[in-house]
Amino acid sequence: MPIMLQKIESIPIHEERPKHSQKLHILRRFSQYFVLLLLVLIPVSGLFRIDPAMGAFVMLDYQIWFSDIFIVMGFWLFAASLLVVFYSLAGSVFCGWMCPQNTVSEWANHITGLLLGRKASNMSFDGEQLKVATQRGGWLNISVLFFAIAAASLFYALIPLLYFYPPSVIWSFITFQNDVRLAASLHWIYFVCTVIIFLDIAVIRHLMCKYMCVYRVWQHSFKTKDTLKVVYDASRIADCSHCNYCVDACFLDIDPRKAEVFDSCINCGECVLACDRLHDRSKKLEGGGLLRFAMGVASRQQQDSVLSSFFYRARIALTVTVIGGLLLLTGLINYQAHDFTVYRSEANQGTQINDYRINIAHKRFHPETFKISVQGLKVGQYTLAQSSIVFETVGRKDIDLQITSSLPRGIHRFFVTLEATDGWVKRFMVQHYSDGKANKS
Repeated sequence: MPIMLQKIESIPIHEERPKHSQKLHILRRFSQYFVLLLLVLIPVSGLFRIDPAMGAFVMLDYQIWFSDIFIVMGFWLFAASLLVVFYSLAGSVFCGWMCPQNTVSEWANHITGLLLGRKASNMSFDGEQLKVATQRGGWLNISVLFFAIAAASLFYALIPLLYFYPPSVIWSFITFQNDVRLAASLHWIYFVCTVIIFLDIAVIRHLMCKYMCVYRVWQHSFKTKDTLKVVYDASRIADCSHCNYCVDACFLDIDPRKAEVFDSCINCGECVLACDRLHDRSKKLEGGGLLRFAMGVASRQQQDSVLSSFFYRARIALTVTVIGGLLLLTGLINYQAHDFTVYRSEANQGTQINDYRINIAHKRFHPETFKISVQGLKVGQYTLAQSSIVFETVGRKDIDLQITSSLPRGIHRFFVTLEATDGWVKRFMVQHYSDGKANKS
């Protein structure tokens, strides 16, 4: 008998999983963690950041001012209308596949289940026996869970700061180094953000998605019966008798068999995965799962007509997307990395004004040298504080320009020319009025 048991135990066991649903699950996990990584890489790489001190956006190595209207308006029109198109086609896929709130909530549910157990587990996909009211508890597990959520909160609270401060400043912040670029109240702001995120991960989790997320409501504004959603094959209802595996797999407590146009479903596909796994493991059930993704209630043969309907409904949003893209492209092509203006440095009215200031703005995060020259006035008729200026990074600087009071009476037109080492050149015309009183005296 022992020999027979040894032979049985030596038989290799090969467990097959449904290819489609398993790939769907892996792809979703990859999408979730890739978005989190992207949220960190975008500001760290300099792709996009907000500079509140300069009142500008930072994209790659450039500053984008609000006055760069084609870039700013083009980008927002393009992004907003493209998202509307996406919502009209894919529904709430953003929530289930990309939203950091859902990603963190699912992670919190998973680690809580590992350390404290589930209060009621109706099923298991890993071959284990049915477990009911599993509880682990214990101060050690509770402490580990607390510190894990606290560590995650400390990390996630840093991500918003990366969008307002360069990585070097954030490093000074987390290493408690003195840095003049740090706001005095930043530690309090970070503390408040950490507490809010901790409460969200530890307590709120998916309640945010179900009851408090305004963004989900915004997405629902563009859903129709033809939008992508989970559909149920009611013709095989006999295979679904006394089965709640898909309901148990849904962390939003939705019955996927009774999906509606406006519900809390986020198209995560976990119910599809659960049903496919059950049918794959069952010896009694034939065919694939009863749940699948589809655009509305149409059959697979009718998807082309559904897509045609989508393009008709989204024609306005698609048009705005194209317009926004063209505006953005135009702004990028005509972007000016430098700018300057000349203005009077005195505000007294009724008196002779001879002093001017040349304000130079450099919008790139690398060194640049500018040469300043004046045309239209003779040597001795003006005094320029300096003929060149060096920028180590982005910023603004002023150069004083004084016009002599001995000019003849009348309007004198002259030009201030600024030339950068990268070949950029710009001229600014100034009209100066002289009353000629200095010549009479």
